[in-house]
Amino acid sequence: MKKQWKILIVDDDLSISRSYQKYLESEGYIAITANNGREGLQKIEKEDPDLVLLDINMPVKNGLELLEDLNRTKEIKMPLIIMLTAYGDLEAAIRSTRLGAYDFLTKPVSLEKLRLTVKRGIEKIALSEHVAHIIEQDHDGFKDTIIGRDSRMIDIYKIIGSLESNKATVLITGESGTGKDVVAKAIHENTSKDEPFIAINCAAVPENLIESELMGYVKGAFTGAISNREGKLEAVKKGTLVLDEISETPLEFQAKLLRLLQEKEFYPVGGTEKKRFNGRIIALTNKNLKDLVEKGKFREDLFYRLNVINIVVPPLREHMNDLEMLVIHFMKKTNYLMHTAVESITREAIDFLMTHVWPGNIRELENVITKAAINAKDRILTKDSFGFLGSFNEIDGSNDKLRINSDNEELLPLKDIEKKHIEFVLKQTNWHKGKTAEILGITRPTLDKRIEEFGLAKDV
Repeated sequence: MKKQWKILIVDDDLSISRSYQKYLESEGYIAITANNGREGLQKIEKEDPDLVLLDINMPVKNGLELLEDLNRTKEIKMPLIIMLTAYGDLEAAIRSTRLGAYDFLTKPVSLEKLRLTVKRGIEKIALSEHVAHIIEQDHDGFKDTIIGRDSRMIDIYKIIGSLESNKATVLITGESGTGKDVVAKAIHENTSKDEPFIAINCAAVPENLIESELMGYVKGAFTGAISNREGKLEAVKKGTLVLDEISETPLEFQAKLLRLLQEKEFYPVGGTEKKRFNGRIIALTNKNLKDLVEKGKFREDLFYRLNVINIVVPPLREHMNDLEMLVIHFMKKTNYLMHTAVESITREAIDFLMTHVWPGNIRELENVITKAAINAKDRILTKDSFGFLGSFNEIDGSNDKLRINSDNEELLPLKDIEKKHIEFVLKQTNWHKGKTAEILGITRPTLDKRIEEFGLAKDV
């Protein structure tokens, strides 16, 4: 059932308060009145209104004095306050804002202006309550999970559900930053959460080491092999092994991986004893494996072996109706990890974030929310909290470039955007590579590789 919002009008001008009351009631609100600040304080305590229209200049107790009382009295819940004055007093406006007023209207106020201001205020309250409820739910830790109610996300949920009773190989594809790793973790949690979950970034492991990393080796297999070492295939037991950036594996190793998928058995490097693989392999890639097959850079037979179950994670721009849910999720995550205290975000800020293309997808959105929360001056994120973010509004698909807002018509390649984004996160963490890699959702070796590739250096 839709909530009916309660508004208190505190004004000594009875004709104005009655006019506002009648109009707000016609708009579907519960509207009550008080003739002065003293009566207004009593009504706030008794009626618990969601929003108060508070006149500044009143006898007995003026609006600023009432605001001061509300700030001192912790037993009374502070409603959202919109100040009213007939004088346009700048000093009073500044003072009321410092005391926690949401907005400031100068009389005479048109009914349309009143409607829009009240509407924005109610939307802010609604979103604040929603966020506060979600943040309050979990005090024992934070766990990433798939977020979204879009039809394409629901299809992903259905596929994950179908994997519960089998160990089928899964290929997860999608652009960088879409959350492929989160989908892989969700599969594991739904199918074998009591078993090990091991992820390896194939691009971060040197070609001559990837076989021994996965399959292990026996003593004397090569120089430096002074004892037997268990590989990831054995360590994962009946759990899940994730091969991220599978497209980066060398062709020679691809043949051995194909044999593993076919026979569910493998030999450690230098060994003669077969070992059984009992887990599930999930491969992740942001590249088109079919194109790589045609170019001779990826084995066709391995592609079909990996592609038993294919999950395509959509880019954020294709399920923007999930953005608000994601924002709330990342606000909660940032509060937990960074010890911030953000409780809500305004409707205007959400609408602003909806105007972006998000070339870095969900990972970029998370980083933007993290920065805004860290730099927030109070517990509410507003549109101004995202002033550092350019308004991406156009994609040129022919050359993978983005057009930035009208203030800057320069076209930037995605690689340049990636460089700037990595540099930005490094600066935010004071070049703490571990935290940076965690925020970006990449491994430490991959981060080091990007730093070297882009020629990034810490400012002295």
